[in-house]
Amino acid sequence: MIEALLNEAELSQARKFMDAALAGGARKCRVTISKSVMDLVGVLDGQVDKITHSMDRSVTLALFADGKYGTFSTNRIEDGIESFVAKAIETVKMMAPDPCRDLPEPSRTEKGTAQLGLCDEASYQAVDMGKRLSMALAGSVWGSDNDIISEEAEYSDSLTDTCILDSNGTFCRQSEATFEFASEITVRDGDAKVSAYWWDAARTPAGLDTAATGREALRCALAKRGQTQCGGGKLTIVADRECSSRLLAPVLSAMNGFSIQQKNSFLADKLGKKIFPDFLDIIDLPRTEGAYGSRTFDSEGVATKELPLIEKGVLKNWFITTYIANKMSLSPTVDDASRPVLASTVDKDCQALLKDCRAGFAGGDKGTILVTGFNGGNCNSATGDFSFGIEGFYYGPDGNYPVHEMVMTGNMLDLWNRLEAAGNDARPCRPRAVPSLVFSNIDIK
Repeated sequence: MIEALLNEAELSQARKFMDAALAGGARKCRVTISKSVMDLVGVLDGQVDKITHSMDRSVTLALFADGKYGTFSTNRIEDGIESFVAKAIETVKMMAPDPCRDLPEPSRTEKGTAQLGLCDEASYQAVDMGKRLSMALAGSVWGSDNDIISEEAEYSDSLTDTCILDSNGTFCRQSEATFEFASEITVRDGDAKVSAYWWDAARTPAGLDTAATGREALRCALAKRGQTQCGGGKLTIVADRECSSRLLAPVLSAMNGFSIQQKNSFLADKLGKKIFPDFLDIIDLPRTEGAYGSRTFDSEGVATKELPLIEKGVLKNWFITTYIANKMSLSPTVDDASRPVLASTVDKDCQALLKDCRAGFAGGDKGTILVTGFNGGNCNSATGDFSFGIEGFYYGPDGNYPVHEMVMTGNMLDLWNRLEAAGNDARPCRPRAVPSLVFSNIDIK
C-alpha cells in the first residue's frame, strides 16, 4: 500500500525546518509541506498506450529576517535541514527591506484538520492497477463509429496532502482525492477532420462514468462536422456550462490584490460600486462539502469563509493577502477565490436557454451562437478589452449549422452588463460553479 498521506515523521521534519529557521535568526517563519501521488493510464485507439506513476513531496519556507523576506523550497527533508535553512536566511539578509511582509494575524488563520469530504482514502487505496486499466479501457469508444480517425484518452487518480504551520501558532492541514477521465476524439469530416474533447471528475471511482465521458466526446466530435462561419454582427450568445467560466476568469483576476496595487486591473477603482446588473450575484463558497475548489485555508494559512464577491451588481470584495493589505492599508481577505458560485437567475439548462433565444428572447431573432469552446484570444487586464476565438453552433434566419474560426470582441464590464440570464446547470466537477450564460448584442466577427 502506498503511503500517500503525510505521516508523523514528515510532519516532524516540517517542524524541524521552522525550529532551525527561528534558531538561525529568522524573526518569523511559515513552513508548507505537501505530498502528492498520481497514477495515470493512457489509451490510444482502444489500446493501453502508457502507464505512469508519480510521487512528489516538498517543503516551502517563507522567511522573515531583519525586515526582509524570501521563499525557498526543497524536496530533501530527511537531512541537511540546518545547512539549507542557514543558507536561506543568509540569502534573505541580502534582500532589500520590505516592512509590509508579515505573517497573517493568528486570529485569522485556520487551526487543525478539516477534510470537507474531499478525501475518501479508503476508495483511493482500493483502486489497484487492474481497476485503473479497466476504467481507462471502459472509456474507449474506438470502433463504435466508422468515422473515428483517432482516440486519445486518459484515466488518472491522485491524492494530495498539504499542511501549513508557522511561528505564530498556525497549524492547518487538508487532503484531497480525485478520480478523472478525459477523452479526445478525431472524426472524418469529408476530406477534413474535426476533434472534440470531454472530461469528468469524481471523488470516488464509483462516481466516475468513463464510458459516458467517451461517448460524450464522440458526440461532440460528430456534431462539429460541417463547421463554417456565419455572417457575424451583433448576436446573442449562449455560453454553455463547459466553457462559461472562461468569461468569469478575467473578472476574478481583476479582483486580485496585486493587480489592484499595480494599477493593472479594470476593477481597481470599483470596490463598493454597482458595475454589473442588479440580478448578478457571485459568492465564494469555499467550505462546501465534497465540492471541487473547496478548501479550509489559503496559501498563507488564512481560514476561508463565505465571501460575497458581487452582490446585486455591486463589487463587494477584492482578494487581499497580508502583504497587499499592509501595502495598501486595506483589510485582508484571502489570496484568491476558492469556489466562486454564480447564482442562477432562471431554472433552466443550456438547451432551454437556447430555445428561448431562438424564440426571440434577448434579441435572438437576429441570430444566436451557442458557444461550446473558446480558442485562444486574450483580455487586457488593465482595461478589460477582450478578443476570444469561439466555436459552437449558429441558429438564425439563414439556417442552423456548426461554426468555428469566429471572434468575439468587447469589454468585460460591458459584456457582463449584457447578461440576460444564468442557467441552473453548472458542472459539479469544476471549482468555478458557473452555469450556461446568455449575453445579448455581442460583437461577433
